[in-house]
Amino acid sequence: MEEEANKYDVDKLVEELNRVVKLQDDKTNNENDIIKILESLVEINNKITEDGDGNIAVDDVFLTLFTHESNTVVAKAAKIIAEIAQTESGRTKCTVNNVVKELMDLLNRDDIDILTQSSRALGNICYENELGVKLVQENGGLKNIFKVLEISVSFGNAEGAQFLRHVTAGFLLNFLLDDKTIQQEALDKGLIPIACSILEIDAVENVTSAMHILLVLGGISDNGFLILDERLANVVVKILAENTDEEVVNCVELLHGQAEHESAKTIMAKSGVCEILLKLLDTYASDCEDEDTRSSLRMACDLIVLIVTGDESMNLLYANGEGIVYRTLVEWLDVDSDEDLQVAGVLAMGNFARTESHCQLMVVQGVHKKLFKLLSKNDSTEGDVRFQHALLSAVRNLVIPKSNKPIMLAHGVIDVVYPMLKIPTFHVVFKVLGTLRIVIDGQKDAATLLGTKEDLMEKVIEWCGTEDHPGVHGEANRLVAWLIINSRDKNVVSLVIKQGGIKYLVKMITSTHSLMQNEALLSLTIMTVMYLRNSEEKLIEADVGQALKSFFKDSLPRIEIPIVENALTFATKLVKSDKLKEHLKNSNFLEGIDKEKNPAWPNSLTEKLESLTHLLSV
Repeated sequence: MEEEANKYDVDKLVEELNRVVKLQDDKTNNENDIIKILESLVEINNKITEDGDGNIAVDDVFLTLFTHESNTVVAKAAKIIAEIAQTESGRTKCTVNNVVKELMDLLNRDDIDILTQSSRALGNICYENELGVKLVQENGGLKNIFKVLEISVSFGNAEGAQFLRHVTAGFLLNFLLDDKTIQQEALDKGLIPIACSILEIDAVENVTSAMHILLVLGGISDNGFLILDERLANVVVKILAENTDEEVVNCVELLHGQAEHESAKTIMAKSGVCEILLKLLDTYASDCEDEDTRSSLRMACDLIVLIVTGDESMNLLYANGEGIVYRTLVEWLDVDSDEDLQVAGVLAMGNFARTESHCQLMVVQGVHKKLFKLLSKNDSTEGDVRFQHALLSAVRNLVIPKSNKPIMLAHGVIDVVYPMLKIPTFHVVFKVLGTLRIVIDGQKDAATLLGTKEDLMEKVIEWCGTEDHPGVHGEANRLVAWLIINSRDKNVVSLVIKQGGIKYLVKMITSTHSLMQNEALLSLTIMTVMYLRNSEEKLIEADVGQALKSFFKDSLPRIEIPIVENALTFATKLVKSDKLKEHLKNSNFLEGIDKEKNPAWPNSLTEKLESLTHLLSV
């Protein structure tokens, strides 16, 4: 393209520049002539670029002028390099060591125009240019960039200072790229304090420099670095309060990336991030109609929820049930709220309900009733699965405290949750089963009510055998056991036997989780007490002897003594049936017990084992 550039008389101007530079007789006129020629070259380069004819060449005379005694001339010479480097072809011409080295040396000057134009040139050279970044790194790199940034901050609002911060922040942005090593070096050299200083000065009046800094911080955050401190959080909150659309999005993205760090969640909770986001969402949610603004709204909501997932941050925002953020999120549960706000509110409730005291107070405040209303309106297959999952998670957490169960049962928790069993989505089914299991703990009437529902028992026992979702498989088995244990009702036990639940409870004895093993043993013991003869064939078909043999052989080293005692009690009940007794004898289920390896066993357990051994031998 350089041949095309000749029609703009570039060669004549460069030739004239070389001639003028060599003249030494009249320094004032000489300086003025050089400036005029450089300005003409800038205009011509821009014209060439606009016409798509490339760029002018980088002549050695430009670099010669970097040592000129006139700061104006030096700045103008750097400017022509900056203009040339604005295009990809121009960057290629400028990406040579001597050009980059000379420009980096200019960063040691203290003239604001020289610093501005040399930073511009270097920033343009580094734009999507790995070789350019490498050359800058080899010639002073971050040390020089930070020096200029610090100078730009010290200039405050002096003439040209804002533009200097703008171009130097842009230079830093292009230089850091996505290189984690350089980013770490930048953090080690004190990037965050410098970034805060620039944001504090320019966040309102000089949006571009602030944007560049936010993009720099966002890129570093995306690579997993923890960069948020109290000062930066306060600056970001101030920017959010000023409410410039593009800045708000970049701030939220930055904070969202930092929210994966526990300490950052606490800082955000203390600095008022959630409060300002709530204010923005309250003001603008109704205007978020297109996909872009709606996406930004969801990110802001998601950020609030992420902050609530932290232990300390959650407690700060909850504030004993009186926190502004907590109260506002409770209001978002109202049926007529924005759907995305509702989802955020529900997710937040599930996180606030992580301690027993919180759960108890939330039920006193009636939070569960709001969740029930939303569940009732979203209990069909057409509902949003994510919303349904969030609702069930929150209800499940609230129902855990013993004191909450009768209250929530009285307010219809089973009636609200039960219809959701028809939703054929395992993520939802998992939460439904878990909620029902927990709510019947210690609640005989509720367990009996659920345990005698044939459609429920049929579905749950079917899910006991699923291999498609381990969570559903586990919860279904546990629910069957809990229905028996908590109801101790013959009709419930009879229905479990009828629907084929015995084989799953027997298999559960060999679970890798001792809690589930114990639940299986307790429920089967209750079953054999009530219906030994009716269950013996199913128990033999399920090979209960082999299950017990595996239990004693594989689980004894890790199992708690009370669970071993429950296993021996169950076996003792089984030998009352001649068929089961013969089955157990044939399986040699006690051969896995080595009493010498279990010296900690109490006498009562040893006596129970001896008694069982005697019963088997009779």
